[in-house]
Amino acid sequence: MSSGLVYISMQSPCFRFGSMLLVSLWFITTSVCAQNLESIGKGDALTISGGVNVSQVFYAANGIEDRRDPYNYFLSGNLNLSLYGWSVPVSFSYSNQNASFQQPFNQYGMSPTYKWVTAHLGYRSMTFSKYTLNGHLFLGVGVELTPSDKVKIMAMYGQLQKAVELDTAEVGNLPAFKRMGGGAKVTLGGADHSVDFSFFKASDDPNSVKSNVADIGLFAEDNLVLGLGVSTKIINNLTFKGEIAYSAISTNSQSEEVNADHIYNKFSFAFQPRASSSYYSAMNAAIQYQFKKYAFGVAYERVEPGYRTLGAYYFNNDLENIALTHTSRWLNQRLSISARGGLQRNNLNKTELNTMSRWSGSLSINYQVSPKITTNINYSNFSTVVNFRTPEQLYNQATPYDNLDTLNYQQISQNAALGANFLLGNSTERAQNLNCNFAYQQSAEEQGGEAQNTGSKYYNFNSSYSISFVPSALVVSLSGNVNVSQAVDTQNLIYGPSLSARKSLGDKKASLTGALSYNVSEANNKLNSSVLNLRIGAGYVLREKHQFNLNVTAINRHTPHSTTQQQFREFVAELGYNFNFSSR
Repeated sequence: MSSGLVYISMQSPCFRFGSMLLVSLWFITTSVCAQNLESIGKGDALTISGGVNVSQVFYAANGIEDRRDPYNYFLSGNLNLSLYGWSVPVSFSYSNQNASFQQPFNQYGMSPTYKWVTAHLGYRSMTFSKYTLNGHLFLGVGVELTPSDKVKIMAMYGQLQKAVELDTAEVGNLPAFKRMGGGAKVTLGGADHSVDFSFFKASDDPNSVKSNVADIGLFAEDNLVLGLGVSTKIINNLTFKGEIAYSAISTNSQSEEVNADHIYNKFSFAFQPRASSSYYSAMNAAIQYQFKKYAFGVAYERVEPGYRTLGAYYFNNDLENIALTHTSRWLNQRLSISARGGLQRNNLNKTELNTMSRWSGSLSINYQVSPKITTNINYSNFSTVVNFRTPEQLYNQATPYDNLDTLNYQQISQNAALGANFLLGNSTERAQNLNCNFAYQQSAEEQGGEAQNTGSKYYNFNSSYSISFVPSALVVSLSGNVNVSQAVDTQNLIYGPSLSARKSLGDKKASLTGALSYNVSEANNKLNSSVLNLRIGAGYVLREKHQFNLNVTAINRHTPHSTTQQQFREFVAELGYNFNFSSR
């Protein structure tokens, strides 16, 4: 289990940065408390609410080796304390599976709130923007201040990643340096016009890992991101939103210091340019005009190759998007239409060997035919063009079949879906509902302008019927699904029915559920596998605060052509308890 203690060198840039940030937060929160002390005694007295959930999972298998641990438990909960307007929510999660995670699974944190002040303590996550800090978990402290409708301040500092030593004996071991980070965002303005400034700084501690990870290409990193966002109403019904960010990142914070011809030289107190430093930008903008029944807009995004931030887990880069958007509502809001079309491309710096561009379009229509019938239609088309040849090869070819050893093909993907819902009856005795859905997907390729013998098709049809017997509190559902996928030399078919029922007992305090499904999988008209799945569950609510649940699942799988296990069974049982309380 991860400890809440974090060691930081007093000489490190992160310590100096964190100290300044925490001192600023202390002055801000002290001022806030002083301004609101007079309200103590005027609000509600102490109230406590929250809940605790305990879940135990048991597993057994017959015919194969166990595919999961035979026993696991999960404990989670939340607690909210309120005293004269102060709100202090606390949450935690704990499990015996924490040992299998290199980064913490067991987490503890709280976010107390008083009027326009919210603090984040422990394991929390915050978001400044898409390109700076975006939902990254940290162990530390944060604050959100909204003193007025036109001012909002956000700030945080803490540990983004714990140190993990290199262990070659452990499968899947991913060593990592301890990473500290912090930042702030200030938003000024109201709903019609606003501007925000943000920065985020993160650094790895090169001394936090004792093993020689440089041999596997792992080095301590350093990152500083600056962001600017604007939102404004140009004229009535015409709005504009835009954001731009610059990220400076050193892939080896121990490399040689240099003087870079870049604006970040002016921020050497927060980021020291080094031989391993790179500088990237990202931006997006959207403009939209809203008519009475419909709206048109243009959206643009450009993210330079290599752009990333240590404040986000994953980031798409080397892309440029431009799209036209449209939404409208007709026939007294019963018909709604949404459409989008545009172009996406990569290799913005022309440094890669291949370039890809993609046309994309989508259309969504929802129509309420009558109070008992609703329908929806969705369609999208994506066309990807990949070019992997020099201009000389392209211009000098005599036929489309010249230079086929280079790459020049177009991939087309189409998706379509239809859906309809029918309310067959709704009386005091019974209610019936029928739902039908169909989906189709196709992909194809062209090379040198000629269709290739590749691609695939996918069909899916599913339908469900449910009937509710109101007096007896019984709901029965019957459904079926068919999936067909076709490729060049193969055809896969999966189909099967399922039956489920739910019954409420004892003034709806107790419930019983059951479900039985059977699915068959075929490949080229030969049986591949059949799966019989049985689920039984029971629940009981005691005095509205205590909830008990028991769910048992039994699976029987038959694979006649398997060379190892042709038939095996698995059993999973889950016993859960949930307690909700409130002092009110």
